[in-house]
Amino acid sequence: MQQDFKPVEGLEFRRDGGIATITLNRPDKLNAITFRMVEGLTQWLDQCGMDDSVRAIIITGAGRAFSSGDDIVGGMGEPSRSFTPDVGISTELGPHHALVKKLLSVPKPVIAAINGRCHGAGWVIALACDFRLMRADALIGDIRASKAIFSAQGVPIMLPRLIGQSRAMDILINARVLDAAEAERIGLAVRVWSPETFDAELAKFAGALAQGPTRSYAAWKLAVNRSLLLELDPYTDWERRVTGFVKKTEDSAEGRLAFKQKRKPQFNGQ
Repeated sequence: MQQDFKPVEGLEFRRDGGIATITLNRPDKLNAITFRMVEGLTQWLDQCGMDDSVRAIIITGAGRAFSSGDDIVGGMGEPSRSFTPDVGISTELGPHHALVKKLLSVPKPVIAAINGRCHGAGWVIALACDFRLMRADALIGDIRASKAIFSAQGVPIMLPRLIGQSRAMDILINARVLDAAEAERIGLAVRVWSPETFDAELAKFAGALAQGPTRSYAAWKLAVNRSLLLELDPYTDWERRVTGFVKKTEDSAEGRLAFKQKRKPQFNGQ
């Protein structure tokens, strides 16, 4: 049944045949993400999963970035359902958890079309997608450790499965940013195309998926992601406790302050 996709501030939905494209659409803020965008993206993905006319999904960013991450400076707004991000076991694990779970389980192939900077929550979205396709001048990585931020949002359980534990530790602890060539070399990106050919190659890649056996693709996806989906809920409970610990440290307070003041933080290890 074809779905009615209601407007969401900060997001844009477009349909081209069997391809649904969701664009993070705050180009003046480098597509910094709000709670409303996280929840809207989750809802649209759910609708795409139920819509037989949607055969493949693309997530991309408007302007010169995929996404700079959560809108820490401008404010993320309030989620529609209250949750406490830094406590233990709860039936409400937060909007980002719901989004990651939906990306991993929606029965359609999902492409992250990475067209610029991709960090923070944008990086989380990209990792949870089935394919990461990068423009040759794009940059990707988790820079949060440089600010003593541990809003991991599932990254420590997803990233090692994609590139191995050692490389994952290198990126996360050293806050490394990778260019597209390195991302492809280590298996993080599955295709890299020049800025001049990116849109055409992306359309060709997505078009081939949209003409394929959608239910067979869904079976492969759910089979590949099964162990991760089984672990995700209890892992997220544990992750929230770690997040709560980190937020109480002196280095975390210094990291947040330095970010707002646009300066290099001075950590004391406490």
